[in-house]
Amino acid sequence: MKKHFFFWLVMCVIFVIGCQKELSFEGNNSPAKGSLQADISGDCLPKTVNGIYQATKPLVADSNTMTVSVNVITTGTYIISTDTVNGYFFRATGIFTTPGINSVKLRGFGTPFTSGTNNFVVSFDSTVCDIQVVVAQPGVGALGGSPTACAPISVNGAYSPGIALTSANNVSVQVNVTTPGNFIISTDTIAGIWFYFAGVISSSQTVVLTANGSIPAATATGNKLFTVKLGTSQCTFPVNVAGPAAGTIDCSGATFAGTYTAGQAMTTSNTVQLNATVTSTGVYSITSDTMNGVWFSGTGNFTTATTTPFTLTANGTPINSGSFTYTVKWGTSTCTFSQTYSPPISNDYFPRTIGSNWSYEFDDIATDSLYRTVISGTNVVPAGTFNIFMENDGTMPLPALDSSGYYRKSGGDYFEWVNLEDFGATTPVWIEYIMLKDNVAASTNWKTPSAGVTIDLGGTPTKIRFSNTILQKDVSISLTTSTSPTPVAYNNVIVVEQRIEAEFPVIGWQDMSASLGFLKSYYARGIGLIKVELTSPLGNSLQELRRYIVL
Repeated sequence: MKKHFFFWLVMCVIFVIGCQKELSFEGNNSPAKGSLQADISGDCLPKTVNGIYQATKPLVADSNTMTVSVNVITTGTYIISTDTVNGYFFRATGIFTTPGINSVKLRGFGTPFTSGTNNFVVSFDSTVCDIQVVVAQPGVGALGGSPTACAPISVNGAYSPGIALTSANNVSVQVNVTTPGNFIISTDTIAGIWFYFAGVISSSQTVVLTANGSIPAATATGNKLFTVKLGTSQCTFPVNVAGPAAGTIDCSGATFAGTYTAGQAMTTSNTVQLNATVTSTGVYSITSDTMNGVWFSGTGNFTTATTTPFTLTANGTPINSGSFTYTVKWGTSTCTFSQTYSPPISNDYFPRTIGSNWSYEFDDIATDSLYRTVISGTNVVPAGTFNIFMENDGTMPLPALDSSGYYRKSGGDYFEWVNLEDFGATTPVWIEYIMLKDNVAASTNWKTPSAGVTIDLGGTPTKIRFSNTILQKDVSISLTTSTSPTPVAYNNVIVVEQRIEAEFPVIGWQDMSASLGFLKSYYARGIGLIKVELTSPLGNSLQELRRYIVL
């Protein structure tokens, strides 16, 4: 996982000041040096395990993976592997080209013999850490209605040639469980699509199978009979593939449901009802354009050629407050409606409300991501009471979250509580520093901690502090990410430049930017951190917000 770039700079201080020698970070074919990241109990950080693990079922290398974090000291080639436990193991090879914290995905190989919790020892260089994998026993059960028609059965969503499937396209089947465990339930592929479920089922229940694939435009309409299988049990159900409907749409009298607030993610309760004059019955898929981070969409089946209401559901998270006009298209017919978003609940530039969460990506790489959230509970220390942030690398399930920092606010000052020992100091050095001020003018500078803090780098005690400057105040900033190729504008943004200073004998405090680089952090009111730019002689990097929910 990637934490704040601030931590990366602290590590650079350790290398540049503590080691007192020049390091080369160019890629090479020599073995890399570094250490696996672990908590105090020796468990790997992060503890992220992906995929379904079932006794007697061979692992799939691309799906059955685990992710570990490595603090790379010397770049070069690497082999990171686990021991073999219960018939399977994990391994990764490659080249580290960047020093500091690197995330590595190990692929799984082999077949688990039996169910249970398996403890793996991950090894790299001279370091180890532990990670646990739970292997479930294969579940045993039968499909409701087997061996004939599935019963009960619910086919959801609209199906039409050439129209893309959505999350609304699924089917619910009854599974009668005799032995709890891992279940894999799937259908055959008909007309280019299939339905699939994989997961643990502990008791008899209705299970939702998600539709996959796409229906080719040349597919003939009519009922398509699917066969769903669970072990030796199977049943059938029809899916009606209908031709596309035709007609015109009317946005006058648009009726909205739900609340619309800047920073609050849209849910299924956020809808707008419009009218369609249907001239030809069949399947429809109607979508608006995207404005202010939100779009409206809906699919269904018009069964009668008449004027009929239909509902579109809002998607995304509104960026700003105010009124925005949406254009809806259906074939050659278009109409417009407007929606007004209320101001955000929080006016903080770094919200800390429980359940609020943010998703970031690094260097415009969609798979290089970071998820941060505020959990309940606080960290109470002499400096004050801090909210607790947690993070993972964007994968699910969320129980893989790891510590991501402690924050509080007093007046217009925002504080972070950090332990410099985590980044190279040989003894614990907990400090509170001011990362942001929202009640000062542009060009304001502050030193934090003002007197500096001494870190022990193994025989070279060095005093450091952070020099922060407000570069811009309440400006508009636009971001483009893999999920938002169209620029998204964020208003009321404070831009803070952060540099590291070190104190030397005789000459006193010196700016270390020439050796270490510096940060620019962008904070949007009611939203939080939206962007971080790292400028460094060792390479530049970029962290950008792509989704958020502020509660």
